[in-house]
Amino acid sequence: MQIANKELEIFAAKSENAPLVIVNCFEDEGETIYRQVQSQTDKDFSFAAIHGINCCTELTPWKCSALRKKEPDFGDGAKAYLSELTEKILPEIQRRIPAPSFSILAGYSLCGLFAVYAAFTSNAFKRIVCASGSLWYPGFLEFCKAYEPSAKIDRISFSLGDKESLSQNPVYATVKTNTLEIQSIFQESGVTATFTEFSGNHFFEADKRLAKGITSVL
Repeated sequence: MQIANKELEIFAAKSENAPLVIVNCFEDEGETIYRQVQSQTDKDFSFAAIHGINCCTELTPWKCSALRKKEPDFGDGAKAYLSELTEKILPEIQRRIPAPSFSILAGYSLCGLFAVYAAFTSNAFKRIVCASGSLWYPGFLEFCKAYEPSAKIDRISFSLGDKESLSQNPVYATVKTNTLEIQSIFQESGVTATFTEFSGNHFFEADKRLAKGITSVL
């Protein structure tokens, strides 16, 4: 299914008032994550995986030079994509599923960064999952300190691999410190904000980590 130039996989809940989980995807991992969440909980939920996103331009809030050679620079498309997501994609998803009780936005890496950005700039979501989120992004911690999360947010799950902050790149190495500081910002706003540290680097068992985060906020 295509909505607003994005490809979607939608798995509908069995009944109304089940939460809706929305996951921005890098590749074709949507159904894999859905099945893993299903295997971890008996709770009913709808699930929508969004594909076809340019992660380096549509999920980042302002421009930033690439941190590795031969990689593209980051763009400033998060605001525009968030509008597209909440005004075009989300209503179409909701038309195709039983009426949800609330919506969860979940993502890994840059998709996790975008999910936290949305928590500060939109009232569309009640719960957030940021798995190995790119919270090292230059200026993002300062952005979070300058604003308050949406009053609608009541729960957020953060996670990292225990080797992620060991990077030799000084920007990437800030990821754990930044994640814990941003967790504190949510906690100070009265949000239930949890942090889980898994074994491995950024790329180890990404789907499993994200699925565990989703299960924890259902």
